[in-house]
Amino acid sequence: MGLALGLCLVSGASMVLMVAVPEPGGLVAPTETGATALLEEGSGGDGTERRSAPEGPASATATVGPAAEPEADEEAAAEAEEDVPVLLRAVEEEVDTADGRVRTMDGEGEVMGEGPLLTFAVEVEKGLPGAAEDFAAAVEEILGDPRSWGNDGERSLQRVDGDDADIRVLLAAPDTVDRLCAPLRTNGFVSCASGNRAVINQNRWVSGVEHFDGDLETYRIYLINHEVGHTLGHGHVFCPGGGEPAPVMQQQTLGLQGCEPNGWVYPENG
Repeated sequence: MGLALGLCLVSGASMVLMVAVPEPGGLVAPTETGATALLEEGSGGDGTERRSAPEGPASATATVGPAAEPEADEEAAAEAEEDVPVLLRAVEEEVDTADGRVRTMDGEGEVMGEGPLLTFAVEVEKGLPGAAEDFAAAVEEILGDPRSWGNDGERSLQRVDGDDADIRVLLAAPDTVDRLCAPLRTNGFVSCASGNRAVINQNRWVSGVEHFDGDLETYRIYLINHEVGHTLGHGHVFCPGGGEPAPVMQQQTLGLQGCEPNGWVYPENG
């Protein structure tokens, strides 16, 4: 769907602005080099909506209320964010770069599921817009679902914050993704997996891809499960047949090949 969202209040009129980076051309999908460095590609879209206050002369008897306190505005914004599902939070503007330093999110989650334990750490590049905690919560919710790689008992998963995590999931700006994914040509636009790290392009997390028809939640689920799948040694597959759910290891960012969008590894577990 390729959109990002911002909200501001101006003189009693509210304006909603949705921005997206135009779809780039000429991306080249490099040859797969195994589970240590695998590539995903995608695109975005845009739209605008504006609502204006009624016009008219000011009344001599009109009274003006006190300006809203900044603290009240922040509290209202925080409450509104809590009402948004975890997987749809942090819809921010796209960026080109951040400060290059990576933060491992603090905290250890509960063991989710049953079976042999797989640990994962969540990392966020500093300087990105939005709350890093929202990304960590989304990754934990996705990987802890029985439809993900735990497969309802095949393995259990737990978020940790140590250096010895089995896998790492990093949200990073495009230029950082380019650097970490090299020699693959991610072109500032796509995500990859390198070694035990799933490297998620912030712009894809924010905007998704156009052919998911605005379903950012499904795309985010797919993006995490696909790149984590590469860290677990899984390669790409193709659409098994028109109208079927796309396998999570299909390159759905490039196209659906007649399949339906799907983010889960084992959707039947739901």
